[in-house]
Amino acid sequence: MLTPVVRAIVMIIMQKHTRCYPLLLLTVFFAGCLPHEGTYAPGCMAYAGNKITLGDGRFVWEKFTDAVVVDDDGNVVNQFPGFPLQGRYQIDGQVVQMSASTGDPLDKMYLQESGGQRYLLTEDEFAAWEQSGKREDCALQLISKSES
Repeated sequence: MLTPVVRAIVMIIMQKHTRCYPLLLLTVFFAGCLPHEGTYAPGCMAYAGNKITLGDGRFVWEKFTDAVVVDDDGNVVNQFPGFPLQGRYQIDGQVVQMSASTGDPLDKMYLQESGGQRYLLTEDEFAAWEQSGKREDCALQLISKSES
């Protein structure tokens, strides 16, 4: 499935530049494998953390843990109320801006590529990477690509 931006480019090329079909084919070819789309999870063995799936302008943010908390009555307590969180996202360069389905904006995240691997970093992780050139061992990395 093509993103809205790619769809707009395709429509413009088709309407105004009928001799630019090779460009159209390249646009569609490269749009089919958007490098940011897929599921990001910790790049290490993690017993708690985040898993974020990006695709077609929408995201799902899940939290996980292996710890089980029970209340005084022995009922399992939901440790992450409000999750999974869903909404829309936009990308501007490396910046990923997500907005929850409630419309509330979330903290910016950053796409980074290193050693042929794609990462989704928090603002603090990105700042540390820019300063030192090193990324956190358990930073979210692309573990599976979307089937668009």
